[in-house]
Amino acid sequence: MKLTCVSRELHPRHAFRISRGQRDEVRNVFVRLEGDGLAGYGEASPNAFYQETWEDVMEKIEAARAFMETLELQTVAGIEAAWAKIWEIVAPSRAALCALDLAMWDWLARRRGVSVTKLMWDRQPQPVTTFCTIGLSSAEELAVKVEEVRTFPRIKIKSDASASLSTVKYVRGRTAAQLAVDANCAWGGADLRALSQELAALHVIFIEQPYPPARDADLAGARSVLPLLADESCVVEEDVPRIGGLFDAFNIKLVKCGGLTPARRMVLRGKVLRQTMMVGCMLESSALIAAGAAVAQRTSYADLDGAWLIADDPFRGWQFAGGVLTPPPGPGLGVEPEAGLF
Repeated sequence: MKLTCVSRELHPRHAFRISRGQRDEVRNVFVRLEGDGLAGYGEASPNAFYQETWEDVMEKIEAARAFMETLELQTVAGIEAAWAKIWEIVAPSRAALCALDLAMWDWLARRRGVSVTKLMWDRQPQPVTTFCTIGLSSAEELAVKVEEVRTFPRIKIKSDASASLSTVKYVRGRTAAQLAVDANCAWGGADLRALSQELAALHVIFIEQPYPPARDADLAGARSVLPLLADESCVVEEDVPRIGGLFDAFNIKLVKCGGLTPARRMVLRGKVLRQTMMVGCMLESSALIAAGAAVAQRTSYADLDGAWLIADDPFRGWQFAGGVLTPPPGPGLGVEPEAGLF
């Protein structure tokens, strides 16, 4: 095997703001794993909230190079065993682990001539309906963003510490889409029951991460009338049983948990516990989005608009149109890099 690792700056089409700040660019890390005339691709979108930087990710991937280049992948069980060994090398960087894990799944699926979805779930990939995100916006920005998405089936609206309903009301007045609201931990001082009642009247279907993880216990007495979905409070597979009595659902992000291997286990565990699940994303290229779409074949919701939100996607993959991702015909993740990326 031969491993290649590069970083690339990506730029949102619109200023991307959440309660923790604004991002005008991100630098993601991309890997290519080559062997037997085939190449598998992976990606990491490191996030400062999880104490990860692109420099750290590249350093950890370099540390795993010797192991990766001795791999002889033949089975899914082989990927799982390699994942555990890679974690010993790259810990605590789950973003680095994610990139390498995706490359292994992509390579093995290509070798077998099947999609990653088929390799993971023994089924063919189907189109995925995704939430499309409206970040914190000025009045002028909001008008433009709503016009882009008003005919889409599902829209997620970011909120901040003000817990203002003005944006939700504006969007609801212009679309019949299903709406969700994501506070990104910002509602620490809010009356969650009262807010949830007002949002329910606007036909919002769930609230994502209202409080910071340190205040998870407070949710038990908050008495929200809407389902609560955990994001920052559910990072790795060990969190799934813990959050069950506090949240009604959880968000799986591959960069948070360490790739497809643990995401698959999270889905299976969530099914046993009868929990509702969503697959989410950061600002990502079509490589990570394709991996998320494979996981989304078994979840109730997907929030996989990361590649649609950026202006300079360096991969071709699942096609986004009207809030729906359609799978490509090729094997593996079905993605290919632009010329010159590697």
